[in-house]
Amino acid sequence: MDIPSLFMIPSAVSSGKVHSVFPNSTDADFDFARSSTATRVNSNGLIESVASGQARLNYEIEGGLVNTKPSLLLEPQSTNLVTYSEDFSQWVVDGQASISSNSIISPDGTRNSDKLIAGTTSGRQAIKFSVSQTGNLAFSIFAKKEEYSAIQLSDAQNASAFANFNLETGVVGSTGVYTASMVDMGNDWYRCIITWNASVAINAIRVGIVTTATSARVEQFAGNGINGLYIYGAQLEQLSYATSYIPTNGSTQTRAAETCNGAGTSSILPSEEGILYAEIAALASSDSTNPNRNISISDGTSNNTAIFYYQSATNQFSYIVIVGGSVVASGSTTSYTVTNFNKVALKWKQNDFSLYINGTEVFTDTSGSSYSSGTLNRINFDGGTGGDDFYGKIRDIRVYNTKEMTDSEVDILLTKITS
Repeated sequence: MDIPSLFMIPSAVSSGKVHSVFPNSTDADFDFARSSTATRVNSNGLIESVASGQARLNYEIEGGLVNTKPSLLLEPQSTNLVTYSEDFSQWVVDGQASISSNSIISPDGTRNSDKLIAGTTSGRQAIKFSVSQTGNLAFSIFAKKEEYSAIQLSDAQNASAFANFNLETGVVGSTGVYTASMVDMGNDWYRCIITWNASVAINAIRVGIVTTATSARVEQFAGNGINGLYIYGAQLEQLSYATSYIPTNGSTQTRAAETCNGAGTSSILPSEEGILYAEIAALASSDSTNPNRNISISDGTSNNTAIFYYQSATNQFSYIVIVGGSVVASGSTTSYTVTNFNKVALKWKQNDFSLYINGTEVFTDTSGSSYSSGTLNRINFDGGTGGDDFYGKIRDIRVYNTKEMTDSEVDILLTKITS
């Protein structure tokens, strides 16, 4: 029997709810909360706003193409410290550049992308905004080539803090202390991202045209007052990674944290033996701010819970089974890239516990008691009692009751669903 007791793929949401596919019961639905608007990428590959209290079915853009299989996107609270994220005429000219507003269609499908133009006098061809921050920082901006195809992001104070991006090839060029990456958004748009830890307060972030992706941090040249490239959606966050776009227009804006919990009842979910399965991806390979990002099946207490989760170390994935307040099985691995989608299944049974990832049995434990009938009654995207919320992307979550299955049938099912 490989019919799940509970099955949720991100396909139907309503205010405050993420609906499960099976069983057809409100008891199987997740309670969702976010006290602000947020953005997602829709099925057309465009950035759009989602109302407060509504979960986001986000469509990944992979290699410039929209994946037709959405994921449920859950993110922590974050604030965009850039007060004008789209109107770059409000930024300060740093050198000889100028801005032509609302020049072309942006990644949100409207004509609100600005053109950054290189001026006719030799000098730095850049704009900047003032900000004073220390600690973990992530700055991102959407950019598209035109007559120029290289853009530079830099800290206007630190001589080694810069990164170049090739908007022709989608490849990061020369960099200083930043960790830099690019996301292909399709239609020649890229999201250019830098992350770093500022031990000394920065005073400004600069966005500039450079002639090549190998240019030095300070390049001075003259343009013709017409040629340039396109920019949209600037965002500075106090995180070690960039999150979904938060639009601003004159002030900073905060996207509230999201929670998604409470699917199931003791009559729906198995207790004595079963499988908790999910296809998931982390937002970042490590997260010191949110070190434990959990998915659990439990009785609502920390005494009876089975969890798999991301930990703070880079690419650290762990699991733990607690029965009657005692740990009966646990393990950790750093052998997988957690920002990729991985298929994970945790099996529990008296004296028989295991964790499968992508078709391979990673951990096994042949000793320990299991839960009594009727113990487990909820699935949460947290540690089971609130806190340690899961932040990431979910394409699929299921629970199987394996009580009527042979060991061989369970092994076949585990390999099948995780492969």
